Amino acid sequence: MTSTFLKVNQQLITKRLLEIAGFVLIGDGLMGLLRPRRHSLLWHFGPQLAKAVTEELAEHPQTARAIYAAELAVGVALASFQLSDGDD
Repeated sequence: MTSTFLKVNQQLITKRLLEIAGFVLIGDGLMGLLRPRRHSLLWHFGPQLAKAVTEELAEHPQTARAIYAAELAVGVALASFQLSDGDD
């Protein structure tokens, strides 16, 4: 019985963590859609490659918006998938 409880509990924790990850992607994608330059420059730190990417996104807001829209869509799909267990 304990083994079954731990397995169910672990599955529930995994689903919740994936749902939270979806929410983070949704929020980040939405903020990037609203203010692409500002949001891209917010992440301007770390290795040179990361800085170069954020600079490119800041210089090309339409491209940044497309990427942030895709991020938002992935977040919605991930969060929705975790919620789709029939408890609507």
